[in-house]
Amino acid sequence: MEQINLENAIEILLENVKPLKEIEEKYILDSLGFVLAEDIISPLNNPPFNRSPLDGFTFNNLDTLGATKENPITFKVISEVFAGDFSEETPNPKEAFRIMTGAPIPNGCNCVIKQEEVSFDENTKVLEIYRELKPFENFCFLGEDLKVGEIVVKKGEVITYNHIGVFASLGINLVKVFKKPKVGILSLGSELTMPGNSLKEGKIFNSNLFTLISKLKYLGVEGIMYPPMSDDPLTVTNFISKELKNLDILITTGGVSVGKKDIMHDVIRELEAKRLFWKINIQPGTPVLASIKGEKLILSLSGNPFASLVNFELLGRPVLSKMSLNSIKETSTIDGIVRGEFSKSSSKRRFIRGDFQNGEIFLNNNKHSSGTISSLIGKNAIVEIAPGTPQLKDGDKVKVILID
Repeated sequence: MEQINLENAIEILLENVKPLKEIEEKYILDSLGFVLAEDIISPLNNPPFNRSPLDGFTFNNLDTLGATKENPITFKVISEVFAGDFSEETPNPKEAFRIMTGAPIPNGCNCVIKQEEVSFDENTKVLEIYRELKPFENFCFLGEDLKVGEIVVKKGEVITYNHIGVFASLGINLVKVFKKPKVGILSLGSELTMPGNSLKEGKIFNSNLFTLISKLKYLGVEGIMYPPMSDDPLTVTNFISKELKNLDILITTGGVSVGKKDIMHDVIRELEAKRLFWKINIQPGTPVLASIKGEKLILSLSGNPFASLVNFELLGRPVLSKMSLNSIKETSTIDGIVRGEFSKSSSKRRFIRGDFQNGEIFLNNNKHSSGTISSLIGKNAIVEIAPGTPQLKDGDKVKVILID
């Protein structure tokens, strides 16, 4: 099968997945990053009472008419009101309340003055005011922020920490959201060993599984981590057939090239899945295989650590974004200036790792092999090199794909 270009591969994948419209209810702290599936309508006025925005004294402003530094007006402080309290007293003329930030303003009072602007005798409870106050000066009205019945957040918005704070201020602890895709990650290869076990001769520890699962977690996606499986087509076919019904998408790594142990081609046939494409014209990660079984996408990535990450960032993220109603952040592409160099010529569209900072992309001068993983540390971007480029030199302008 002829290699297809990257854009065509992405288009094919997006044509074969649908946004998930299933709704679930979540506790507000667990709703972060999900798409809201309902309008949030304020069940109350916020604040639910006239409220003081500062520590000071409250009274009727008409009692301050004529007050100056030379001719202060005195009040009798009859009570104190703290946040969480409520006073049913109504002041008589020239009576005041001491009030704290957030406390309800008593009936009959229509202004608040800072305690720093007055003189107050704790023993006699006599307050001196040295200026006139305006009606509703330093006064927060009932419903000033939100009113009963007002639409606070519209259906379809991606929930952020700011939304959650607003939900809490309204007493809302559960919200309806659209489900995000559940993604299974399966690594293939008889050589793979899980971390924590002893490493036998000829074996390697499984890094792809943990890289992809942790990336899903970072993106706010539920990932199901399966133990690595040996290169046996029938065993893998039976396993995928059983597990696929519990997933929205399955991502596998390994077994997609042309070797005797590259079994995913046999597995796809045994599953009677439809092959969408095999091989895209990029390096690394050329032999990516995409298939669909019913409505479930199976995206089979390269087994090389960096190649599988490139495949996931370029192909997997657009798919997950569409399925999650764009709540999963896609990569972004910007221009960058190379710092360092890449001496290899690129006959096809190539991607290498780098660290993007303030318009500059810093390259490793070594460890660019798709099989190396330690050089991913400290890298937040992938550099795109156009086909036919002889080499990258310090100062060259390139396209940079941000993957954070």
